[in-house]
Amino acid sequence: MSFVTGLLTAPAMAADVVIQWASNNANVTLRSGMLVATGNTRDAARFEIVRLEGRRIALRAKDGTYVRAGIGPRTLLGTGSPHIRGWETFEMDAHGNSVSLRSVQNGKYVTVERGGDLSASSDLRGTHAEFRFITAPDRVRPPRPDAPAFSWQGQWSRVWIAGADGRGVAAPRESRPRFSVTPNMEVSFTAGCNSLSSRMELRGRNVTFAPVMSTRRSCNNAEQIYEQLVASAMRAARSWEFREGQIAFLDGAGRRILQIGR
Repeated sequence: MSFVTGLLTAPAMAADVVIQWASNNANVTLRSGMLVATGNTRDAARFEIVRLEGRRIALRAKDGTYVRAGIGPRTLLGTGSPHIRGWETFEMDAHGNSVSLRSVQNGKYVTVERGGDLSASSDLRGTHAEFRFITAPDRVRPPRPDAPAFSWQGQWSRVWIAGADGRGVAAPRESRPRFSVTPNMEVSFTAGCNSLSSRMELRGRNVTFAPVMSTRRSCNNAEQIYEQLVASAMRAARSWEFREGQIAFLDGAGRRILQIGR
């Protein structure tokens, strides 16, 4: 294994790493889904680094869920979160061959408690709050449970869109939303007023939409407003996830802004 270098300046990436507590070289392992710094190389947990904006990252476990701080009154760290929000986002700073992680939700540094539990609870960055990210040896990876084989092609008739407050906005009554994808990844959408068109480009878990074009009917109704919300979400989409038969599109902060299903 080797220490991951250039983490703060590298382009967007997902790295397979082991987390090691710099104070005593104990590797982080999982105990009932909770992160504990008591392991050796054999039982060390592996994570993928998901780079966000600036120095912010998230950690994805091998089951496809994200590491979340703030579990219980001790603000412990554990896996199992399906999304990236405040408790799943950490600011990372490098200190020589070690790094510190600070939760953006409560501003506390991740530290190792007595017994090895990791928690976002320290006001200071000391040796108890410094870790090493170590590249894990390559090995054959089983298919990820959150990324089963599926086809983008065809019509998706179940559409969920986030409003300004993050809550879902229901499709207008009597409307028939249709989100369609061709074999060339050309996308079209309508809720009954105008027709939106774009082209989707996928690079692993990253996604971008070409400039969204629209017909120009002036309906002045709920369908037209709904279509405008979908167009805005397409422009803001930066990544995607497969969730129980549906595709969730996320913005740069990892917030779900658009979801489609058959």
